Amino acid sequence: MTIAHDLFAESNPAFGTFTLVGFCRKYAAASGKAPALPLAYLALPIAMSHDLDKSFTDTIATTGLLSWLNRYPDIRLELGARLTASREIVSAAVRFGLSSRALALGKDGTIGPGDGAPATTPVERLPEDPKRVIKRAERLGTWMGKAGSAGSIFSAFGVMP
Repeated sequence: MTIAHDLFAESNPAFGTFTLVGFCRKYAAASGKAPALPLAYLALPIAMSHDLDKSFTDTIATTGLLSWLNRYPDIRLELGARLTASREIVSAAVRFGLSSRALALGKDGTIGPGDGAPATTPVERLPEDPKRVIKRAERLGTWMGKAGSAGSIFSAFGVMP
């Protein structure tokens, strides 16, 4: 059996960290502040969901979170199960990011790039599937950064933080 895409590589904590760094950078650029840590548990599973790729390719950075969710209401279906199934992957990515200093926790419960955060240039050299995961995370960072508080973002997805 041939597997065209290596799911294990994407569930690697280092890849998750790299993806979260991209999310955090775009969130901060859009909002002027770091995202709340719980948003990592929403953004990373969605970014890693290949079945949602078309919903991202049909949009642009200025589309906005609410417009995207209104265009693709099916995103909310099975979201709770998706988030539950990915909790360990996200936790491992956060732990790896903190221990490698690629991510840093703020005193206010936020997470952002740390002193050891990787440069953004290696993204372009990645194979297409992992590159799309990171681009989706960055798009989510921009949208969520402009969408308001973490509570309002979770509410838009129909999830209680």
